[in-house]
Amino acid sequence: MTNFLLVVAILLFILALGLPVAFSLGMTSLILIQIFHLPMKIIGTTMWSSLESFNTLSIPIFILMSQILLDGKVGDDLFEVMNTWVRHLPGGLGIGTILACAFFAAITGSGAATAATIGMVAYPALIKHGYDKTLTLGLLAAGGTLGILIPPSIPMIIYATVTEDSTGKLFMAGVVPGLLLAALFIVYVVYKSKHGGYISEPKAPWKERMSITIKNLPGIFLPLLIIGGIYTGIFTPTEAAAVGLVYSLFITLFVYRTVKFADIPKICMKAVPSSCMIAIIICGALLFGRVMTYLRIPQALTAFVVDNKLSAATFIIIMNLLMFVLGALLETVSVVLLTMPLVTPILHALGVNTIWYGVLVTINMTMALISPPVGMNLYVINGLFPNVKMQEVIKGVIPFAAIIIVLLIIAGLVPQLSLWLPSLM
Repeated sequence: MTNFLLVVAILLFILALGLPVAFSLGMTSLILIQIFHLPMKIIGTTMWSSLESFNTLSIPIFILMSQILLDGKVGDDLFEVMNTWVRHLPGGLGIGTILACAFFAAITGSGAATAATIGMVAYPALIKHGYDKTLTLGLLAAGGTLGILIPPSIPMIIYATVTEDSTGKLFMAGVVPGLLLAALFIVYVVYKSKHGGYISEPKAPWKERMSITIKNLPGIFLPLLIIGGIYTGIFTPTEAAAVGLVYSLFITLFVYRTVKFADIPKICMKAVPSSCMIAIIICGALLFGRVMTYLRIPQALTAFVVDNKLSAATFIIIMNLLMFVLGALLETVSVVLLTMPLVTPILHALGVNTIWYGVLVTINMTMALISPPVGMNLYVINGLFPNVKMQEVIKGVIPFAAIIIVLLIIAGLVPQLSLWLPSLM
């Protein structure tokens, strides 16, 4: 445990200097390699192996697909479809916003992209119909969190890479909890609408519903293509990403005609920063994990947990509390990569199902997206419109954060909520 405490002290010191997480992990690894005279070759071999993974290849493809759909304004169309079907219900616009977030989440796998895309079209409509401003901001920021729980999910891909679990099964494990979270958000919005007197629009005629739905069927079909292809075994997650990318290009170029061939280089360049950021974090974190393995720290932590007879439930509660703190301070990808190399051996020793635990981690990371001071969705929503203050966004997400905690407890107490769908694959 002495080595573990030394590692923690060095890492915290470097993080306190203000270095980005990826470089902090890399610098800590280099210092430990020098202190313990570890072979320098592990730097090159680890970085190479971390990025040559077929599983990891899906991340930049999903990011590029997300950018194409973002520039192609597919999210605008999804909001229009959902709003047409539910706008006459109590809280109809809010319900439509959540449904649009859920569908767009099933396309992109990005919480920030979901919040930004749906937020741009939904915020003016919600405010126009009398929705409370803080509720609206909280709804949009929280709705974006569905982007990392409903597959495809980039944090789930990274989790599966570290734990060597099936990405496809992990994706399927997130479907039911993701839909349940969307349903809980809808229940809250309906409750608030009945007590807030928000204006509902007239019921859309069936002709209008069918016309708009048929017009946008290509966009609606995309999540069914990706999730259905993975579930049935037709595609691996990486193949599903490639198919989704080609399909996204086709519908935005030739069906919606919202993207031109001349726009493609610019779209690709927009996707590069996010892909590179995640790649650098993966390199730094996996090098850190390799150094931990050389120092036998995962084995020492596993022995400590077993020797002190910690139950699986106790350990999971402790880890969720720790991830809650880390999620408020670090980016979601960093939290997964920082903790899982150390935690995975302990999960195996305690007999914990790592697919189920992966869903708990992802639910916790949805909380991280709306947790100050670094919650990504808070800044996305705050930056969409000039009259929005950060304090209003934070105040608005508090009820939704409580709903996410409720879901985390339910998913922890009822593992079959996550494991039922993968068991049918």
